[in-house]
Amino acid sequence: MTKQKKVIWIILGIIIFVFSVFLGLGYLGQITGGNSLIQRTEMNDKYVPEEITKYYPIEDLNSKESLLSDKNYANSIQDALLSASIEFEQGEEYKTHIDKIIKEFENENYKSVLYISEKNDIESSLTFSKFKIKEVDGKKRYAHITSVHEVIKKDRPYDKDTMSLLKSQLALSDRLQDLNISPDNSRFLYGFVHDEDIYNTKIENKKPDEIIYFELCEKPFYFWYYENFQSDKSGKSLSIEIER
Repeated sequence: MTKQKKVIWIILGIIIFVFSVFLGLGYLGQITGGNSLIQRTEMNDKYVPEEITKYYPIEDLNSKESLLSDKNYANSIQDALLSASIEFEQGEEYKTHIDKIIKEFENENYKSVLYISEKNDIESSLTFSKFKIKEVDGKKRYAHITSVHEVIKKDRPYDKDTMSLLKSQLALSDRLQDLNISPDNSRFLYGFVHDEDIYNTKIENKKPDEIIYFELCEKPFYFWYYENFQSDKSGKSLSIEIER
Protein backbone atom coordinates (compact mmCIF):
# COMPACT_ATOMS: atom_id res chain seq x y z
CA MET A 1 0.00 0.00 0.00
CA THR A 2 1.42 3.33 -1.03
CA LYS A 3 1.86 6.22 1.32
CA GLN A 4 -0.91 8.15 -0.45
CA LYS A 5 -3.41 5.31 0.01
CA LYS A 6 -2.58 5.13 3.74
CA VAL A 7 -3.34 8.83 4.14
CA ILE A 8 -6.64 8.42 2.25
CA TRP A 9 -7.70 5.48 4.50
CA ILE A 10 -6.81 7.48 7.64
CA ILE A 11 -8.89 10.45 6.44
CA LEU A 12 -11.82 8.17 5.59
CA GLY A 13 -11.59 6.57 9.04
CA ILE A 14 -11.74 9.96 10.74
CA ILE A 15 -14.76 11.00 8.62
CA ILE A 16 -16.61 7.75 9.43
CA PHE A 17 -15.86 8.16 13.19
CA VAL A 18 -17.10 11.79 13.30
CA PHE A 19 -20.24 10.84 11.33
CA SER A 20 -20.97 8.01 13.76
CA VAL A 21 -20.64 10.35 16.75
CA PHE A 22 -23.14 12.80 15.26
CA LEU A 23 -25.57 9.98 14.51
CA GLY A 24 -25.27 8.75 18.06
CA LEU A 25 -25.88 12.21 19.51
CA GLY A 26 -28.96 12.62 17.33
CA TYR A 27 -30.35 9.30 18.56
CA LEU A 28 -29.71 10.25 22.19
CA GLY A 29 -31.41 13.57 21.63
CA GLN A 30 -34.52 11.75 20.40
CA ILE A 31 -34.78 9.34 23.34
CA THR A 32 -34.11 12.01 25.96
CA GLY A 33 -36.15 14.82 24.44
CA GLY A 34 -33.02 16.91 24.08
CA ASN A 35 -32.23 16.75 27.79
CA SER A 36 -28.89 15.79 29.30
CA LEU A 37 -28.37 12.16 30.25
CA ILE A 38 -26.80 13.38 33.52
CA GLN A 39 -29.62 13.43 36.07
CA ARG A 40 -29.07 16.05 38.77
CA THR A 41 -30.85 15.26 42.00
CA GLU A 42 -31.47 17.81 44.75
CA MET A 43 -29.13 17.19 47.66
CA ASN A 44 -30.18 18.39 51.08
CA ASP A 45 -27.88 19.18 53.96
CA LYS A 46 -29.19 17.28 56.94
CA TYR A 47 -27.95 17.12 60.52
CA VAL A 48 -29.28 14.41 62.83
CA PRO A 49 -27.59 14.28 66.24
CA GLU A 50 -26.35 10.86 67.31
CA GLU A 51 -27.19 11.46 70.96
CA ILE A 52 -30.70 12.56 71.92
CA THR A 53 -31.29 14.26 75.27
CA LYS A 54 -34.49 15.71 76.71
CA TYR A 55 -35.39 19.35 77.08
CA TYR A 56 -35.86 20.54 80.66
CA PRO A 57 -37.08 24.11 81.20
CA ILE A 58 -34.82 26.11 83.50
CA GLU A 59 -36.61 27.42 86.57
CA ASP A 60 -36.28 30.94 87.97
CA LEU A 61 -35.02 32.37 84.69
CA ASN A 62 -35.82 35.93 85.69
CA SER A 63 -35.00 35.84 89.40
CA LYS A 64 -34.21 39.58 89.35
CA GLU A 65 -37.90 40.26 88.85
CA SER A 66 -38.63 39.88 92.56
CA LEU A 67 -36.23 42.74 93.30
CA LEU A 68 -38.13 45.25 91.15
CA SER A 69 -40.04 48.06 92.82
CA ASP A 70 -42.31 50.71 91.32
CA LYS A 71 -39.37 53.14 91.05
CA ASN A 72 -37.67 50.76 88.60
CA TYR A 73 -40.48 51.18 86.06
CA ALA A 74 -40.25 53.80 83.29
CA ASN A 75 -42.61 55.26 80.72
CA SER A 76 -40.86 53.58 77.76
CA ILE A 77 -38.43 50.77 77.09
CA GLN A 78 -35.80 53.35 76.13
CA ASP A 79 -36.17 55.10 79.48
CA ALA A 80 -36.12 51.72 81.21
CA LEU A 81 -32.76 50.91 79.60
CA LEU A 82 -31.27 54.27 80.50
CA SER A 83 -32.34 53.99 84.13
CA ALA A 84 -31.36 50.33 84.55
CA SER A 85 -28.20 49.46 86.42
CA ILE A 86 -26.45 47.80 83.48
CA GLU A 87 -22.67 47.72 83.74
CA PHE A 88 -20.75 48.46 80.56
CA GLU A 89 -17.07 48.88 79.87
CA GLN A 90 -15.90 52.33 78.85
CA GLY A 91 -17.04 53.13 75.32
CA GLU A 92 -19.91 50.61 75.36
CA GLU A 93 -22.56 52.88 76.89
CA TYR A 94 -24.08 53.32 73.43
CA LYS A 95 -25.70 49.88 73.84
CA THR A 96 -28.46 51.42 75.96
CA HIS A 97 -29.72 53.51 73.03
CA ILE A 98 -32.28 52.01 70.65
CA ASP A 99 -31.59 53.19 67.10
CA LYS A 100 -33.61 50.62 65.17
CA ILE A 101 -36.08 47.97 66.30
CA ILE A 102 -35.99 44.68 64.36
CA LYS A 103 -38.73 42.77 66.19
CA GLU A 104 -40.96 43.08 69.27
CA PHE A 105 -42.74 40.36 71.24
CA GLU A 106 -45.29 41.35 73.87
CA ASN A 107 -48.02 39.97 76.11
CA GLU A 108 -49.70 41.24 79.27
CA ASN A 109 -46.65 40.68 81.47
CA TYR A 110 -43.54 41.00 79.34
CA LYS A 111 -42.02 42.65 76.30
CA SER A 112 -38.92 41.40 74.47
CA VAL A 113 -37.28 43.60 71.85
CA LEU A 114 -34.53 42.95 69.31
CA TYR A 115 -32.85 46.19 68.35
CA ILE A 116 -29.73 47.81 66.94
CA SER A 117 -27.57 50.33 68.78
CA GLU A 118 -25.12 52.22 66.58
CA LYS A 119 -21.77 53.40 67.90
CA ASN A 120 -20.39 54.68 64.60
CA ASP A 121 -20.07 53.65 60.94
CA ILE A 122 -17.96 50.59 61.73
CA GLU A 123 -19.40 49.26 65.00
CA SER A 124 -22.91 48.50 66.25
CA SER A 125 -24.54 46.30 68.86
CA LEU A 126 -27.30 43.80 68.17
CA THR A 127 -29.25 43.47 71.41
CA PHE A 128 -32.15 41.37 72.66
CA SER A 129 -33.72 42.81 75.83
CA LYS A 130 -36.62 41.74 77.99
CA PHE A 131 -38.82 44.03 80.09
CA LYS A 132 -41.41 43.49 82.79
CA ILE A 133 -44.72 45.28 82.17
CA LYS A 134 -46.69 46.73 85.07
CA GLU A 135 -49.37 49.32 85.56
CA VAL A 136 -48.08 52.07 87.83
CA ASP A 137 -50.26 55.05 88.72
CA GLY A 138 -52.74 53.94 86.09
CA LYS A 139 -50.16 53.88 83.28
CA LYS A 140 -48.32 51.11 81.47
CA ARG A 141 -44.69 51.05 82.55
CA TYR A 142 -41.58 48.99 81.77
CA ALA A 143 -38.67 47.69 83.83
CA HIS A 144 -35.54 46.13 82.35
CA ILE A 145 -34.91 42.49 83.31
CA THR A 146 -32.16 41.12 81.07
CA SER A 147 -30.24 41.70 77.83
CA VAL A 148 -28.02 39.77 75.42
CA HIS A 149 -25.56 41.83 73.36
CA GLU A 150 -23.51 40.99 70.28
CA VAL A 151 -21.03 43.56 68.95
CA ILE A 152 -20.88 43.71 65.14
CA LYS A 153 -17.90 45.32 63.43
CA LYS A 154 -17.55 46.21 59.78
CA ASP A 155 -14.10 44.63 59.25
CA ARG A 156 -14.67 41.55 61.41
CA PRO A 157 -15.08 38.25 59.50
CA TYR A 158 -18.19 36.21 60.19
CA ASP A 159 -19.37 32.64 59.69
CA LYS A 160 -21.49 32.39 56.55
CA ASP A 161 -22.34 28.70 56.92
CA THR A 162 -25.99 28.38 57.97
CA MET A 163 -25.71 24.81 59.25
CA SER A 164 -22.82 25.48 61.64
CA LEU A 165 -24.51 28.63 62.96
CA LEU A 166 -27.81 26.84 63.57
CA LYS A 167 -26.12 23.98 65.42
CA SER A 168 -24.37 26.34 67.84
CA GLN A 169 -27.45 28.56 68.32
CA LEU A 170 -29.74 25.61 69.04
CA ALA A 171 -27.22 24.21 71.52
CA LEU A 172 -27.42 27.50 73.45
CA SER A 173 -31.18 27.95 73.08
CA ASP A 174 -32.17 26.11 76.28
CA ARG A 175 -30.28 28.67 78.36
CA LEU A 176 -31.70 31.66 76.51
CA GLN A 177 -35.30 31.12 77.55
CA ASP A 178 -35.02 34.15 79.84
CA LEU A 179 -35.90 36.23 76.75
CA ASN A 180 -39.12 34.28 76.29
CA ILE A 181 -42.22 36.33 77.11
CA SER A 182 -44.15 33.15 78.01
CA PRO A 183 -41.50 30.96 79.69
CA ASP A 184 -44.02 28.93 81.69
CA ASN A 185 -45.93 27.51 78.73
CA SER A 186 -43.84 27.96 75.57
CA ARG A 187 -40.36 27.44 74.16
CA PHE A 188 -38.70 30.26 72.25
CA LEU A 189 -36.02 29.52 69.64
CA TYR A 190 -34.19 32.18 67.67
CA GLY A 191 -30.93 33.01 65.96
CA PHE A 192 -29.14 34.86 63.17
CA VAL A 193 -27.60 33.59 59.94
CA HIS A 194 -26.11 35.33 56.92
CA ASP A 195 -27.38 33.31 53.97
CA GLU A 196 -30.78 33.22 52.30
CA ASP A 197 -30.81 29.41 52.48
CA ILE A 198 -32.49 29.92 55.87
CA TYR A 199 -35.71 30.22 53.85
CA ASN A 200 -35.26 26.57 52.87
CA THR A 201 -34.43 25.40 56.38
CA LYS A 202 -36.44 23.21 58.72
CA ILE A 203 -35.75 22.33 62.34
CA GLU A 204 -37.44 19.06 63.30
CA ASN A 205 -39.30 19.34 59.97
CA LYS A 206 -40.75 22.75 60.93
CA LYS A 207 -40.02 26.02 59.17
CA PRO A 208 -39.42 29.18 61.26
CA ASP A 209 -42.47 31.27 62.18
CA GLU A 210 -40.86 34.29 60.54
CA ILE A 211 -37.57 35.35 58.95
CA ILE A 212 -36.58 39.02 58.99
CA TYR A 213 -33.79 40.34 56.79
CA PHE A 214 -31.72 43.38 57.72
CA GLU A 215 -28.21 44.71 57.17
CA LEU A 216 -25.73 45.78 59.82
CA CYS A 217 -22.18 47.07 59.24
CA GLU A 218 -22.55 46.07 55.58
CA LYS A 219 -23.29 42.46 56.56
CA PRO A 220 -26.50 40.59 55.70
CA PHE A 221 -28.51 39.23 58.64
CA TYR A 222 -31.50 36.90 58.71
CA PHE A 223 -33.29 36.78 62.06
CA TRP A 224 -35.30 33.57 62.44
CA TYR A 225 -37.48 32.44 65.30
CA TYR A 226 -40.08 29.99 66.59
CA GLU A 227 -42.31 31.62 69.18
CA ASN A 228 -43.53 28.31 70.63
CA PHE A 229 -41.42 25.39 69.42
CA GLN A 230 -42.95 21.99 70.11
CA SER A 231 -40.41 19.28 70.97
CA ASP A 232 -39.23 17.42 74.05
CA LYS A 233 -35.67 17.25 72.68
CA SER A 234 -32.94 19.53 73.99
CA GLY A 235 -31.62 22.22 71.69
CA LYS A 236 -28.46 20.29 70.83
CA SER A 237 -30.58 17.23 69.92
CA LEU A 238 -32.77 18.94 67.31
CA SER A 239 -32.43 17.89 63.68
CA ILE A 240 -31.74 20.44 60.93
CA GLU A 241 -32.41 20.18 57.21
CA ILE A 242 -31.51 22.70 54.51
CA GLU A 243 -32.99 22.09 51.05
CA ARG A 244 -30.57 22.85 48.22
